[in-house]
Amino acid sequence: MVLLCAFLWLPLQLPASNDYSDHRQLTERLEALAGANPALASLESLTTTVGGKEIWLLSVGSGELTQRPAVAVVGGVSGDRLLGSELAISFAERLLDESGRDEVRQLLDSVTFYIFPDMSPDARAQYFAPLKYERFGNANPSDLDRDGRVGEDPYNDLNGDGMITMMRVEDPTGKWMKHPDDSRVMVKARVEKGERGGYRLLSEGIDEDQDGQWNEDGEEGVFFNRNFTYDYPAFSRGAGEHAVSEKETRAIADFLFEAKNVFAVISLGEADNLSHPLSYDPRKTSGRIISGWLEEDVKINQMVSHIYRSHLDVSDAEQVAGSPGDFFQWAYFHYGRFSFSTPGWWIPDAGEEDPSFGSKELNFLRWAEGKGMQDVFVPWEPVDHPDFPGRKVEVGGIVPFAMTTPPYHMVDSLLEGHYHFINEVARLRPQIDVLNLQKEELGRNLYRITADIANLGSFPATSQLGQRVRWVQKPVVRVELADGQKMMSGRTIDIIQSLEGHSSLERSWVVQGGGTLVLRAGSECAGFREIEITL
Repeated sequence: MVLLCAFLWLPLQLPASNDYSDHRQLTERLEALAGANPALASLESLTTTVGGKEIWLLSVGSGELTQRPAVAVVGGVSGDRLLGSELAISFAERLLDESGRDEVRQLLDSVTFYIFPDMSPDARAQYFAPLKYERFGNANPSDLDRDGRVGEDPYNDLNGDGMITMMRVEDPTGKWMKHPDDSRVMVKARVEKGERGGYRLLSEGIDEDQDGQWNEDGEEGVFFNRNFTYDYPAFSRGAGEHAVSEKETRAIADFLFEAKNVFAVISLGEADNLSHPLSYDPRKTSGRIISGWLEEDVKINQMVSHIYRSHLDVSDAEQVAGSPGDFFQWAYFHYGRFSFSTPGWWIPDAGEEDPSFGSKELNFLRWAEGKGMQDVFVPWEPVDHPDFPGRKVEVGGIVPFAMTTPPYHMVDSLLEGHYHFINEVARLRPQIDVLNLQKEELGRNLYRITADIANLGSFPATSQLGQRVRWVQKPVVRVELADGQKMMSGRTIDIIQSLEGHSSLERSWVVQGGGTLVLRAGSECAGFREIEITL
């Protein structure tokens, strides 16, 4: 087992115009988009975090946005992955830039995009701060170690380089050792192979509260990706006092629960069911509490994963099914929508011979060196440490964000695949239509109407799990009779539990009385079709 040798970061000095956008720059880009495209884009702040940063929502589409299927694109799910926010806003910029093309304009006329560029602005800001470390929590003061005190053991920059990396402490009882192929990398000694450790590996800092832990209670508060209701990890670090306790968490949950037209949520975060789809496990779906994707939904995941892999190289990806309290799982299990997630980038394989022994750090260093990347590693440097008097303590390791966030020059190529992927998902949306309409006069002022209620899209009108969730509207077929008409057979309101992709159901009605009636079928997340029928 290997512990990441550092909190990670990119090269130390990059021009602002050639680096990821901070919150101010992201806001300016969003405002520019909305200002330049008033007919297609609207910007609103759902809330302001404790740290004073807006949670932005950019709605993109033409016409009545709530009356047709929608895709939610969510960035900033995890504060250490800046690529997610960059892909989200860059997707919006390219979509609007290409809105003059017939293919894109038709998409914007039929699909709504709800784009949340950054759900962790307080945490993401640490990338741009004077002291850089991978941060996950917001600015809400929290007792992360639950000892009755708040923020008493923050990060300490022992070598004065403006970053928090790691420190290795010589200790004959320690379980860590230097990697035999690269002394920069620390790995756990394999006792079964006769190896002995000689180091303790800790986060760079001082045990301010003398509780035997380092940096366990700093400035950061609750983690966005650990504060949701599904599998909520109560009393764990970053989970908050209760589920959905934070302003940003509640803001997106409240909005999405009201947004009945969303059929799919695409998260740009740590979880990954796109490079490798989830598997159906009947043991997880047969209990009172469902903990696995239902069988028909897994098939949709497989279809969408195939599309994703057709646009992006995922040969280096590892499947991450989700974590307790995360947004990705909440969107499926409690919101009832198809939920897809990807980190968007993986460290390319650099040919590490033993992937089970120091693979991540050693593979990254080899890849970075092969690309000529500079400033991705802080050489181990001795420091005098008050917690370990008279002992050898060194500070160093991979710099913060380097292993979770690719160099900025890679963003354009990564956007290319994700842009086409998200658009293709939108084109496969559920689409309710009324086909093969027939009228038959039966005599005695009676008329029979027969029609096929069809779903022309590849997605079902509702997910299989969504059929059990009250927040997902099922397709409804309504017959609105004219004055003097009477329904003799058939339902004036018919709720369809589900309608699979590229399938149809026949419905028939017998109506007494001439005149014009209205047949309306659909739902917010599958679209509506309305037909006037004169008898």
